[in-house]
Amino acid sequence: MLLEDILEEYDYYCISKGFTRKTLINKRQELKQFKRFMTEKRGIVELESITTHDIKAYMRYKQKSGLKPQSKMIRAFFSWMVLQN
Repeated sequence: MLLEDILEEYDYYCISKGFTRKTLINKRQELKQFKRFMTEKRGIVELESITTHDIKAYMRYKQKSGLKPQSKMIRAFFSWMVLQN
């Protein structure tokens, strides 16, 4: 499944759960950065191709860039994915 498609589906899920506007904005921003990293830096466009090594690389990339990785948001996304399958 394309990473872009599943992230859009997750966004709809978050909206349906009634997350606040601020939370939705934060989730969208973090997942947009995550998708950009996976596609541009790792060459990954399929969700099934992402490994734990890729996720750890993303966290290191954010830290080296001086940004705080939102690991809770990434973890919530992958937890939701597990429940979907």
